[in-house]
Amino acid sequence: MIASIKSPKQFEKFLQSDVTTTFLMMGTLSTLDRYVSHLKRENKTVFLHAERINGISLDRDGIDYLAKRVGADGIVTTKASVIQHAKRAGLMTVQRLFLVDSDAVTSGIKMANDHEPDALELMPGLIPNVIEHVAGSVPFPIVTGGMIRKPIEVHQALSHGAFAVSTGDERLWASQGMKEDII
Repeated sequence: MIASIKSPKQFEKFLQSDVTTTFLMMGTLSTLDRYVSHLKRENKTVFLHAERINGISLDRDGIDYLAKRVGADGIVTTKASVIQHAKRAGLMTVQRLFLVDSDAVTSGIKMANDHEPDALELMPGLIPNVIEHVAGSVPFPIVTGGMIRKPIEVHQALSHGAFAVSTGDERLWASQGMKEDII
């Protein structure tokens, strides 16, 4: 399971959970250091959602800041150019794909194979047949997230080829939502 943290309240709940990996989807330039250092003290793996961090430019300098000054383990992004900067900065990368139709699936697979992120996050998460198709088309792990609300949906995603499930639904954080540690 990967906890998607979108609020300070969720941040506190995550610290009390057994989940070890987060997609941190909140923060600003002035608060990010505190959030990440607190998570690192608790031995949590921290992926920052690059587009959700206010005050950070997603150019080479901004990504270097996240890697070297903030101390993030990785980033989640929808932007292929950010994947390249992040890989050069030594960050793990998760490329988020919104699969709204079959053209988005085809172009998403091509983009992912061209830019080689460490993992893909497919959204929405309730697309078992598409998860299976994409997992068979790329050489890296698939994370799925978005609109997953029940343990059976976590199980369906994992049984169709997802490596992990990301969710902001705290009730699911205790369920088995990852095949193994991400790092």
